Amino acid sequence: MPKKGARQPWRLTFQYATQAKASTHAHYTEEDAQRQADEMLETAERRSSSVSLTISNRDTGVAYAYPINQGETMAETTVEKLDVNEDAGKAALEQIDANIERAKTLATEGNTEALDALFEENEALISALSGKGSIKAKKEKRDAWTTAVDEGTAAKAEVKKVTEGKVMGPAWDKIEGVPELVNAAAEKLSEGVRLHLKGSQVAKDVAAVVFEAWLKVENSAGAPDILGDMAESKNISKAVLSVAGGGFEDNWDNKEALRKLMRSVQDYRSDVRAEWLRSLDGDTEEAAARRELMAKVLEGKPEDEKASEWVANVYGTSTIGQAEKKRLDYQEKKRAAELTAGGSGAGEGTGDGEGDAGDDKQEPADETNPDEYLRKTVDRLLKDISKAKPETVEKASAETKEAQRKRLEKALEALRAMIAATL
Repeated sequence: MPKKGARQPWRLTFQYATQAKASTHAHYTEEDAQRQADEMLETAERRSSSVSLTISNRDTGVAYAYPINQGETMAETTVEKLDVNEDAGKAALEQIDANIERAKTLATEGNTEALDALFEENEALISALSGKGSIKAKKEKRDAWTTAVDEGTAAKAEVKKVTEGKVMGPAWDKIEGVPELVNAAAEKLSEGVRLHLKGSQVAKDVAAVVFEAWLKVENSAGAPDILGDMAESKNISKAVLSVAGGGFEDNWDNKEALRKLMRSVQDYRSDVRAEWLRSLDGDTEEAAARRELMAKVLEGKPEDEKASEWVANVYGTSTIGQAEKKRLDYQEKKRAAELTAGGSGAGEGTGDGEGDAGDDKQEPADETNPDEYLRKTVDRLLKDISKAKPETVEKASAETKEAQRKRLEKALEALRAMIAATL
């Protein structure tokens, strides 16, 4: 039996055929990792499925696919890592990104124990990356981890006035309405395990119910505990997991499914919270009731500032959740790629337009003909900018506006350079 506090350098990274992302378990010894790998192979065989397995050591850098083919030596397998250009490596990069998002939440919550464990898991995945571009990817992911933890720690400090001086309130099961919410969340969770329902939807439903329970818990400032920092809120989450565990057959597969679902629930908490915060700006009766619930937090809010942004700033959180941030990042990268392409390949468009602007839909500007290139480039810019609606832009969240403003400023620099070139 390893001593208390002993390190777990061995990692088992696995991905079933039905999994969208790879997962990782830490182990004290290589034998422990291989033992669990054998169990997963048996599980996959029973399901008439498959599982991809990689065993690695974060200290030595050893990494190999499992099981080892008969007659193959360990030296031959240690070069097998997670190639960032292949499916397993891409899945590992997605898991690393999810871990980084989770790290910021844990840092904000001050959950150092879970943060340390997540660091071990994430570092093992990063260390196993290989292939073209892996060195750059490793540095980017490690820098992103540091930034996320720093931002989370700073956010924790900013909301000190809301959460400082923690006062033990009533036990969670004594708060009106909370036991019913715990049971409802646990039922959704156990049902998801029993019926093998779509994990993302179950996780979001459970996260929403748990968040409703947190709203009934008060922090020391008398405000709803939307961050789940109070002991009662943390115990609510534990209670959901405990009650859910009695709702299905006790075996390894179900326990593993429950563990993954709970991990997804944690990831969806920020999205549920962000949606709830944005609802504060509505003109419905529900929005009014929610603003009343946040009356103490909204004290002093300027009339021209959104309730959602004000409350988010007080708590040190965001009106954009993790999943939405990923979508925005993807859309931004896609738009950047389209701008880089300069509109080439857009010849499928149809319409009634005639003349030069219509020509732009048929073929890209020819750089070998400067006159044509300048004319068509300006046509594209004017056509796109004429469709912009500033009144809609004003309604976007502060975080999105800040990010897009930086892109617009870069575009403005490029436009000034073009104007200067015409002088």
